[in-house]
Amino acid sequence: MENMSEAIIRTLRKDDYPALIDLVRRTWYAEYDERTGLLAAEADWENCLARVTTAFVAELEDKPVALIVGRIDELDHRSPLNMHRRHSLRKLLQLAFAHDGMAAASEILGTLHVDRQLRKQAANIGHEYSAEVVLFVLDPAARGHGLGRRMFETMMSAFRAAGIRQYFLFTDTTCDVGFYVHRGLTQVCEQSLPASVPGENPSSFYLYEGSVPEPA
Repeated sequence: MENMSEAIIRTLRKDDYPALIDLVRRTWYAEYDERTGLLAAEADWENCLARVTTAFVAELEDKPVALIVGRIDELDHRSPLNMHRRHSLRKLLQLAFAHDGMAAASEILGTLHVDRQLRKQAANIGHEYSAEVVLFVLDPAARGHGLGRRMFETMMSAFRAAGIRQYFLFTDTTCDVGFYVHRGLTQVCEQSLPASVPGENPSSFYLYEGSVPEPA
């Protein structure tokens, strides 16, 4: 993909879901067979949408190649057990009957538990937030062309328009943490999750916070 500058950034549409769920599968669940990986990606996807209020897609040649979604607390009036949360729970139940599905479900639930612990740690030291970057993912072929920067700036513009000054995000050792550091985000707390496979290194998870920049 040489023409990333031609990618159009627009709001998320429902017909984008299949391509983006598959991107989530390829990014975080590629070690599972396709069916299990897809169920895990769908569970993860629905869990993210359960707390999303603002979502942008980069489209190139009629195909979504990047996604960034965020939550602005004051814009979300849904029940905690909203439609997307229920869909996520159903997908987790279906994983129980898939090959290696229990391992995938355990991975998702373990990550959610760590995220809750990180948020509690941040609150205990006085860090509260009214906005979150919930999910940020690019197709591997779309990286290195400045599209990630454009996507992140689009979300910052949405936060700024809503009067947000500070926000947070969760990240881990599988992500490009340097991208966030380069944009001025700072690590607030860290927690490790034991490896799901004996002999592998434990994963480290982080909560980073950032300030919404003033318009250029």
